[in-house]
Amino acid sequence: ISLDRLPIKRLESIEENGAERFPSDVDYDDKRVSLIRRIDFAWALWKWKGMVENLQLAHQELTVIIDLIDTVQANDAVTVAGMTRPKPMPNEILSDLAVSTATKLQGYRNLGNYFKQSAKALEQKINREARFYGALIRLQRNWKVKRQRSNEGFTIDLSDSSLYDPTRPSTLSTIRVDHDSAGMLAINVPQDSWYSLRFGYVGTSEKLSASDDKYVKETHSLLREVHKSIFAEQLFDMLNREAFNEGVGFNISGLRENFMEMSIGQGASLFVSLHPSGKPNRTSYEIYLQQIFHEHAFGKAKDQNSGLLDHFCLSLTHRIFSNRVLVHLESVVCKVPYLHLISHPTWNSRTSSWTVFMTVPPSIIPQGKTQFRTKVVVKDDCISVEAECTPNVVGLLKSSSCNLFSINKYECDVADLPVMILQQVASQIVCWLLEEARTVGTKASREFLSLSLEIVEGERVSLVAHVNPEDAKGCISWWLVMENGEERRKLLGHLSLDVLYSVLMDLINLCG
Repeated sequence: ISLDRLPIKRLESIEENGAERFPSDVDYDDKRVSLIRRIDFAWALWKWKGMVENLQLAHQELTVIIDLIDTVQANDAVTVAGMTRPKPMPNEILSDLAVSTATKLQGYRNLGNYFKQSAKALEQKINREARFYGALIRLQRNWKVKRQRSNEGFTIDLSDSSLYDPTRPSTLSTIRVDHDSAGMLAINVPQDSWYSLRFGYVGTSEKLSASDDKYVKETHSLLREVHKSIFAEQLFDMLNREAFNEGVGFNISGLRENFMEMSIGQGASLFVSLHPSGKPNRTSYEIYLQQIFHEHAFGKAKDQNSGLLDHFCLSLTHRIFSNRVLVHLESVVCKVPYLHLISHPTWNSRTSSWTVFMTVPPSIIPQGKTQFRTKVVVKDDCISVEAECTPNVVGLLKSSSCNLFSINKYECDVADLPVMILQQVASQIVCWLLEEARTVGTKASREFLSLSLEIVEGERVSLVAHVNPEDAKGCISWWLVMENGEERRKLLGHLSLDVLYSVLMDLINLCG
């Protein structure tokens, strides 16, 4: 039995004469699209519970119908005629379409969330890889980076084939590079394998040394420390082997593992040790030791006869000795107000040089000399003094001549150096006063440290310099000596150059 519903047509309008106007017929596809547009799918998207209950009810109804069909088919007295599937109603079609659309929409949303999570994870992975390889490229500008053949890791090779002894490579020559949790590179260095070179005088105390860009800088610093550790191992190994050769600048007084003690110079002792440290002690001697190692290992000094240890110990002996010389020079210069001290770079580790100079008051001598210099040069442990305006050996005791531009050279030891410097300075002052006296036409003569003027025949007056390095008031004092058959002395004390010049002019006026 099939029942078809009568078509129900709704009036669109009724005219005044009673004529009824019906809406124009719309085809099935346009009608279905129009109905779909009027459906609110919110209930299908968010009210899952109600939809599940409706589906369960529909399933129960379907089960009843199937049971009915099975019962009819089992009854032989009932014949079931062929049936055609009833045409679905519009509301049924719309319900099925709404469920299908909601299901697809939810599936698209789940797929979108999956793609978002995958994209985020991929972006994080790409950022980690970019940080790692970016930092590795920056390190590669300064370090030798190699890819391992066995896996995808990297290593940094710190070995140097130009080292002094390439047959004994360091255990720290190869450093492994890994990723850390943030994707940044990390290098693994055994802490117990770091070394630095330390040395000092036996029995004396020592002074203790006091974003991605940050990671790269820290890695650079760490690699430099490892590089210095390898360098310290090579340097100590070289010193240790040279210690068994006959040296001229040192004697071995103690030798243990990673420690060597030497006696140098006049009873001074020095030790060199290799000890674990991340921050080595930075002293001028250590820097110099490394510098001469570079000269011997890589430069022309490799062809010299003297070994590195000989050269270093002789240089260190010279440094100790030259410091003593400098102390004496400073002690003299600081006590004499018109003296000044200048240190000169010699660019030689076993040579030191200083100049003691003074500036005299403006002279009346045309193109006269206004500065006098005394140069002190120390080579190894030998001192030489070069002084301007000083008498030569022949005229050392007595001479009436004076050359303002003469230069004479003397040698002395460290104990006599203060007296020698003061005598040279006093001699330069006397020479300057002599030339000033002769310029104004006064008959004058000089001895090594005195200037004499003739007042009348048989009577002389002299300015005599007296030097005393222990005198804290000036080191150079002046006496006035009168000679007229008997000698009379008067102490003038420590005079400035201006006062000395005034005294000279007074004596010249006294001589007429």
